[in-house]
Amino acid sequence: MEISTAVIHSEEDALRFVEMYIAGQDLPDGISFEGWPNLTFRLTGDKFHGSLTPSVMKGFVEMQAQINRAYALLKYGVPDPRKLSKEEKEAIEIQVNVENGSSLIEVNMDGFMGEVIQTAVSKVGPQEIVITVLGVALIWGGVVLFKKYLEDRKEIRMAEVKSESEREHLATMRFMSEQETKRSELLTQLIKEKPKLDNMERLAHDAKTDIVKSFVKADTAQIDGVVLDADLSKNLTTNARRKSMEIRLDGNYRIEKVDSTDPESFKVQVRNVDSDLRISCIVQDVFLDASEHKKALQHAEWDRKPVHLSINAKELDGEIKSAIILYVKEIT
Repeated sequence: MEISTAVIHSEEDALRFVEMYIAGQDLPDGISFEGWPNLTFRLTGDKFHGSLTPSVMKGFVEMQAQINRAYALLKYGVPDPRKLSKEEKEAIEIQVNVENGSSLIEVNMDGFMGEVIQTAVSKVGPQEIVITVLGVALIWGGVVLFKKYLEDRKEIRMAEVKSESEREHLATMRFMSEQETKRSELLTQLIKEKPKLDNMERLAHDAKTDIVKSFVKADTAQIDGVVLDADLSKNLTTNARRKSMEIRLDGNYRIEKVDSTDPESFKVQVRNVDSDLRISCIVQDVFLDASEHKKALQHAEWDRKPVHLSINAKELDGEIKSAIILYVKEIT
């Protein structure tokens, strides 16, 4: 059988394949990237002529930290960068290029995406691998989702601010075109359907917050025609809640221990069959319909058969602090 591959040259290429996937059309068996993904910013101000200030560089350093966490989660099952080797950290390092005598900044993600392609190869089929890789590229290096982040922050701030004039000023801001809005809706649909991409989006959200916060030190910052002045950058990131503490850990698990002695909570110890990650979970009645799901967990322990679990977890510093099983499904 002939294997089909595609080279992604732009965000437009990637979005076209996402539209095909959502429409139920077949994707290529493999993809590679050439000249994309990258993010380009233009900063203005006295200090931005072929160089960056430490405060702006801090935003990109924080972005790299979130990429490290994202890669650790993709490869090792937990967002703990301490699991990455020195070689892995070097391989996924972004390049921040500043044009000589210019305020144009390009964030190159070639290394990161190359490693993502290698890591995504697993037991799932080529279609799932391709759509996962495309999703990661669009989440981290796509302009559409960066603009959606700005639009979402605007809506949140409009609900928070008390000044009517400030609210009216925010309402005049338009970060997305009609076409970009429709595409962001497609991407949001895709992200919600794919737990790995949902995790990526949460980490990228925090990276974007750090970057936009750093733009406060510039007179203006521009991305794909959207111009943020210092006041707007500050306003949009005020009270921004970090999303990366909440992650999805859906996957196939073996049930190692079931504890039903506490009438208030049904507890299980599970181990991911792919990453070997062990998690202590709580099963709550509000999430699991009736008792059949609890019985499925008990039978999975007795029969020593893996089951597919949907798990919401909270992590801190790379460690899982709490986890709740939302859904149980037998593997057929």
